Amino acid sequence: MSDKPKGSAGAQDWLERPLRWVALAGGAMLFAIMLLVSWAVFARYVLNDPILGDTELVQIGMSIVVMLAIPYAALKGAHIRVDILDRPLGALGRFLGDVFARVLGIYVLFLLVRKALDKAFDAYEYEDVTNMIELPVWIAYAAIVAGMGLFAVVLLYQLVMQFRQGVNGYE
Repeated sequence: MSDKPKGSAGAQDWLERPLRWVALAGGAMLFAIMLLVSWAVFARYVLNDPILGDTELVQIGMSIVVMLAIPYAALKGAHIRVDILDRPLGALGRFLGDVFARVLGIYVLFLLVRKALDKAFDAYEYEDVTNMIELPVWIAYAAIVAGMGLFAVVLLYQLVMQFRQGVNGYE
């Protein structure tokens, strides 16, 4: 999928800036998790005083980290791409393949967001919590809703930019 259509640098700023801040928040969360895990290992093996619920904090935190990072990574084209068929398909084949992939991606993400939103509301309504330290489970579902919803917005943006560029010279 061509992630940077020609002439899209200025138009992309309105989406890139907020997503960069979202990704930076995910990076800060990852740094906090690193500190927590380091301290938990030290506390467990040196002080013989394990941290109650550290695993739950890491699990909820990592769901937030991943969901906050995915939209920006998709916008910047930092995901894995296999281009085995690019040359044989030609510009039109790549164009149509990218349209299909993005439309399918938006649809699947819509289904995921809808289901995760239902689960988040259920977890909030029934006050679902983790076992040890009773963290609210809806936080993880809300992270999925936010991350995958923003990912769908990125795919929609890329689809619009792809059609604006057209098939000629499609990378």
